[in-house]
Amino acid sequence: MNRPSVDPSFSFGVSLILSLVLWYPTLHETLHGDIDITTAGIRYLLALAIAWAGVYGICALVAMYASQPRKPRPPRGGVEQSQQRRRDDPAALTAPEDDPVESNAA
Repeated sequence: MNRPSVDPSFSFGVSLILSLVLWYPTLHETLHGDIDITTAGIRYLLALAIAWAGVYGICALVAMYASQPRKPRPPRGGVEQSQQRRRDDPAALTAPEDDPVESNAA
């Protein structure tokens, strides 16, 4: 089955960056010695899993909507209307070769 999708390396890269943003407060506290390194690692893995799931869901939704073509809209009147000339439009000018007076003058 050929399903449209977003580039997997792009979505994983975005989830890595998002997980670092989510994990930054834990990193800050770990560097100050307030949080143990194993707890910080577990929190990072959880942040990565949450970020990956969110980014994957959004990318799948975007790919699904991008694969469906738009349906053409019906005309405003409901039925197809022919184009009509307005009263204030100038009359069509005839081309010089269509003028019968000049074609007989030779």
